[in-house]
Amino acid sequence: MPELPDLTIYAENLARKLTGKKIATVSFHGRGRLNVAPDELSAALTGAKLTAVRRTGKQVSFQVDNGAMLRVHLMLTGGFVLTKAEQLDCLEAPVVTVTFSDGSALAVSDPKGWATLTLNPQPEREAPDALDLRADQLQQLCAKKPKALIKALLLDQSFIGGIGNAYADEILWEARISPKSAAGKLPPEAVLALARAIPAVLKDAIAELRKRHPDMVAGEYREFLKVHRPGLKQSPTGASVIKENISSKQTYYTDEQQLYR
Repeated sequence: MPELPDLTIYAENLARKLTGKKIATVSFHGRGRLNVAPDELSAALTGAKLTAVRRTGKQVSFQVDNGAMLRVHLMLTGGFVLTKAEQLDCLEAPVVTVTFSDGSALAVSDPKGWATLTLNPQPEREAPDALDLRADQLQQLCAKKPKALIKALLLDQSFIGGIGNAYADEILWEARISPKSAAGKLPPEAVLALARAIPAVLKDAIAELRKRHPDMVAGEYREFLKVHRPGLKQSPTGASVIKENISSKQTYYTDEQQLYR
């Protein structure tokens, strides 16, 4: 599943290539989930100009000049496709296709059909974004769910927006905290280390993706990760990488990471 660094690059590239373009057609293909009727989606977006594309947590938001917004959650296997309108018939597993007045096109595809489209999402209390999370906020979150494993807390999108399975492992390794630690048992110095590791790891990953895969709008690239990589035997510091199922997630960590419980 795409995570915050991936989605940040997707949004940057989609904004760079599509902002200012006028939407000619919008077609929902019956796959995925849509919160309104397909005709309502088309009526809301057709004829409008795309003004902004932004990452919102683990979703990507498309804003148009008439005030409407479409928010896309790619879920596990969804991705964006940039193409030409005449090539859309060759697209596999389309969820929604959007053509623009200049003949270009954007699609969301998903072989599993789990991608979710939300037109004009209702305002709600959003969890703090992982890139903006402060140490005091993290301490409060740990206090709210003291018995939760710290990895599960990092993955809870109602608590922190944007972190997924792979980057949770990377963050916990960077902070040297075991994924099996109880959130409420972390001492202040561990919470501070974790609060520092979250943006550091995510920003480093964004920089790596910009350098290695500058045009990406789909897919996940993990070749630079330090512990969460199948087949990796050792961390950069030489510790053996342990692979274990924790909270129903395939987890990678080392014995360098302190267990708090």
